[in-house]
Amino acid sequence: MSYRLGVDVGGTFTDLALQDVETDALEFAKTPSTPANQAIGVAEGISQLIGRLGVSPNEVKFLSHGTTVATNTLLERKGARCALVVTRGFRDVLEIGRQDRPHLYDWRQQKPAPIVPRHLRFEVGERVLYTGEVETPLDEGGLASVIERLGSAEIDAVAVCLLHSYANPAHEMAVGAAIRAALPDLTISLSCEVVPEFKEYERMCTTAINAYVAPVMGRYLTRLRQSVAELGIDSELHIMQSNGGTMGVGAAAEKPVHTILSGPAAGVIGSVAIANQAGQSNSISVDMGGTSFDISLCYRGEVRRTQDSEIERLPVKAPMVDIHTLGAGGGSIAWIDPGGALRVGPQSAGAEPGPACYGRGGREATVTDANLALGRLNPASFLGGRLRLDAGLARDAIRRRIADPLGMSVEEAAEGIVRVVNAGMIKGIRVVSVAKGYDPREFCLVAFGGAGPVHASELARELDIPRVLAPIAPGVTSALGLLMADLREDLARTILRPSDALEPAELNERFAEMEAEAAATMEREGVAPGGVAWIRVADVRYLGQGFELQAPVGAGALDGGDVAEMYERFHMAHTQLYGYAQRDSRMEVVNLRLTALANMPRPRLDAAPLNGSRNPDGARVNARPVYFHNEPVSAGVYDRARLAPGDVVEGPAVIEQLDSTTLVWPGQTASVDSYRNLLLERVE
Repeated sequence: MSYRLGVDVGGTFTDLALQDVETDALEFAKTPSTPANQAIGVAEGISQLIGRLGVSPNEVKFLSHGTTVATNTLLERKGARCALVVTRGFRDVLEIGRQDRPHLYDWRQQKPAPIVPRHLRFEVGERVLYTGEVETPLDEGGLASVIERLGSAEIDAVAVCLLHSYANPAHEMAVGAAIRAALPDLTISLSCEVVPEFKEYERMCTTAINAYVAPVMGRYLTRLRQSVAELGIDSELHIMQSNGGTMGVGAAAEKPVHTILSGPAAGVIGSVAIANQAGQSNSISVDMGGTSFDISLCYRGEVRRTQDSEIERLPVKAPMVDIHTLGAGGGSIAWIDPGGALRVGPQSAGAEPGPACYGRGGREATVTDANLALGRLNPASFLGGRLRLDAGLARDAIRRRIADPLGMSVEEAAEGIVRVVNAGMIKGIRVVSVAKGYDPREFCLVAFGGAGPVHASELARELDIPRVLAPIAPGVTSALGLLMADLREDLARTILRPSDALEPAELNERFAEMEAEAAATMEREGVAPGGVAWIRVADVRYLGQGFELQAPVGAGALDGGDVAEMYERFHMAHTQLYGYAQRDSRMEVVNLRLTALANMPRPRLDAAPLNGSRNPDGARVNARPVYFHNEPVSAGVYDRARLAPGDVVEGPAVIEQLDSTTLVWPGQTASVDSYRNLLLERVE
């Protein structure tokens, strides 16, 4: 027997998905996360899952992991003591940043503190031009002095970011080699290796973040490998990247900045694969867990990605699935602001102590408490009955914190909490759809995470989204996505060439260089050259613009016709996003990008014949009052595990399963498709 295992760590729960390679059977599990040391929760979850199924540890041949270690380290500012080496005169780039501000007229706003304090930022004499030409040689004596100061600074890591090293990395490589020779215990991050692209502030900040989180990630991966080995699992460990692909554990330790959105990216990959299989090529995926609400859009079956993101207002220039994240999860805390308005989040009760209803000492009213008070959650069947919820504690927290101060009933306060958190989520969905030129009415809302299917129908109704898809295992879709991800390597080269000065020969040369580098990386991961697929794109802009759009580039040797097609695709992308194109304007190719993909085995979800009777009575458990629009309504309760393909559940209803609950509103139906997904649609 042989098994593949995916383990995703969230802020509240750790999710696991186990695939039997021979039969394609899938088993799922959830266990509370252990924020102090995620490796403990991972090991406990694996032990419980394989123990319950009688699987021998040595039968687990593949382990893929989604982690929030890098994210939490950055958000909580608990990274390594880190230094930064820069070109003389550029010590304060991290402090200055960009001139744009999120709130232009708010004079009280504060910039985020730099990852590296000023007294740990060191300058070295050298200068490379944007063309790659060396104007000022590297000052060897000055470098020796900097290394001496680094040695006495009591640091754990150092980032090196010299001016225009993306065009010529020789000086940066020399600085890195000298530091490594003198201070071998330091973790060193070079910008020419982490993000070899122009834009000085973004490159410097990303490299500093990488150095800041690398020692923490390295220690975690060491503990994780030890924990897994102690269980008897001798498997190659893969880490989920923010770009939706996996990487080896060694690469993850060297470039942890590429794992900033590790877990959410896995959820998007899993949800898009499920949506495409169900015939929903246009989908908006929403992942509502215990802490956050992650939104991503898929158009015509393709996951949208971005090269520039922000985490806590710090730029991260790394390939990522385009995800918009809100502090809105089941554990989000409801509170009243000084003006008397009800607010929800972004603070979360997390896994410890958790919502009040968990009975672990939490005293704040959360979204989970509100859903429980409204009858939408079953206190006896949460997590299959392994975690019983206390409705009395939930109601008491809502009464003390919200209802009594606002002079309303517990049910009114609970519905208010749900409406407020929904309003924020609706706004977030508009950010990834309407604001980018997409009509939500042309999409399917794919709702997952433990709390996603509880809220999805209300979100869809407000946005006129015609249907909602709840995957077969919504609460562990991210773990399932880990088993669907490919091995992926993303590379980039900055060239900055006007369109009338760029020859196909230069494009061919640059892409060939990147393909050779990516092929070497894939070979180290055990992938033969013939098993790699290539995706090539260019970042293009109209000359004078300060932003770029991606245009696909043809495969193989390029000629003039391929280059013209690349420019035409840029015009089309500009029209899609901004409503117009300037085909007579000169353009500029800023970056060339290459993606190397190696297909990994993945679960095969086979279709089942539909039940012709459409009768779900065999799955009906009972009925209970559920609040809709401040009125209790008797809703049928169904066990999802007993629903068959073709069954149709009419709302109002509650469909329960181990890892999630799906709420079917009055005027809605929930039909089970051939892949056992739930499709919720309006009938009124």
